[in-house]
Amino acid sequence: MDSNPFASIVGRYFDCLEDPPLPSAQCPMLTLLPNYSNGPAYDTDTGEWTCPKCLSIVDRDNDDGEEMFDDDEDAAFDNGEDYIAEGDSIQNQSDEQKLRVTRDNIIEQLADDTFIINPPFSKYLIVNRYFIVDQLRILESASEAHFELRKSLKAKIIALAIHLSKIHLTPSHIRLLGQRQGAIDMRLKLLDTLSTNNNGMSPIVEKMYYVGKAVSLSRVILDIMVEQYDEASPLPNSEPDETTRAAAWIYIKSKDSQIKGITKAKLKSVPLVKKNALDRAIESYITNLQNRIKPVEGVTTTDVD
Repeated sequence: MDSNPFASIVGRYFDCLEDPPLPSAQCPMLTLLPNYSNGPAYDTDTGEWTCPKCLSIVDRDNDDGEEMFDDDEDAAFDNGEDYIAEGDSIQNQSDEQKLRVTRDNIIEQLADDTFIINPPFSKYLIVNRYFIVDQLRILESASEAHFELRKSLKAKIIALAIHLSKIHLTPSHIRLLGQRQGAIDMRLKLLDTLSTNNNGMSPIVEKMYYVGKAVSLSRVILDIMVEQYDEASPLPNSEPDETTRAAAWIYIKSKDSQIKGITKAKLKSVPLVKKNALDRAIESYITNLQNRIKPVEGVTTTDVD
């Protein structure tokens, strides 16, 4: 049962924007507190709802008719997810869509906040907003250190954007964004380490480890599946999306090895796996594997001295 008295404003899946996030019992956005009994403060001029404790903008009314997505809104469809138009009822959104909309809103807010102090960084955030959300959800789903779901959204997004864009933010910029330099640096260090560890790994193999970890497969089992994939390669597939192909291969090998719990539904719940394309990817792999082992008609299989 949802006990947050301000859920209608901040949303049911609100992430505390403090770093580290406050426990629910201490966050005025998640519970009634004596000194903050009115919850989020509303600015009638800007339409912004602000946390009275950390002063972070937690929501923004858009009565001027502006779209939440800019001219690049077609990118929202690239990963097979449903586009959620501004004003749609939140009851019509899946949990994953709610998480993504929250992160996109934070990116938009950070772009506004950095527009004057660092225009290139601000532009990068807007142009690459969907890609940043995709990468962040991969890190969160894998529960990478400092990128767990309940960690500070702003710190995670700032560090990830710096890492991806290679655009430097000065310590003063970090402070103006309400973040600690140390919180950004430790996340940048983790991202650099992950990037180094993935050097030399093909994209499809990288996606196998990501999907496998998301469905709780051990590293040993994933290493075997990757080895089996390498032995079968090159193995074509009609589905172009690599994450979906990785999920399809994991499903097939799990069935072959009678690994319980790796269902299509579970794989489809992994962020970036295209739900409507997984079945096609599985069938494509199965068909190509079967065709590979069929004997060729008219060709003798007997050795000739």
